[in-house]
Amino acid sequence: MRKNSKIENQLLEMIQPRIQQIENKFSNGEALSDQDVNTLLLKSAFNHINHIEIRLDELAADVAQLRLDFSELEVKFHHLESRFYALEGKFQTLEARFGTLEARFISFESRMEATIEKTMKSNIKWTLGLMTFCLTLFKIIDLVVHN
Repeated sequence: MRKNSKIENQLLEMIQPRIQQIENKFSNGEALSDQDVNTLLLKSAFNHINHIEIRLDELAADVAQLRLDFSELEVKFHHLESRFYALEGKFQTLEARFGTLEARFISFESRMEATIEKTMKSNIKWTLGLMTFCLTLFKIIDLVVHN
């Protein structure tokens, strides 16, 4: 908080007796001169300036606190940002693993297709062979039975 300077204190001391006289004069119902009004205005302006300076000091303290808070927030933001980078790295690792898993799945799928195709061809051959054998056998039996 700003302290009154020596000059300000001297000014206050110089006009304080005059202010007291003006207050007494006003209390007694006497008319105030232009000089009296000007002295009161000077005192009022001085009080107003002091009040503004106090508020300015408070505002400066608030700004300083905001800067400190912002600085702390900035540190927290940088910490959060580093955590996001770490998380991004983990996602990239996971993405690479999914790529490997996908390649293995495609390989497995290809092998399964080949196995299924081989099994189907084998089954078809056996089925056709068995059908041919059965038809031939039935034809032979039919020829033997009819002759």
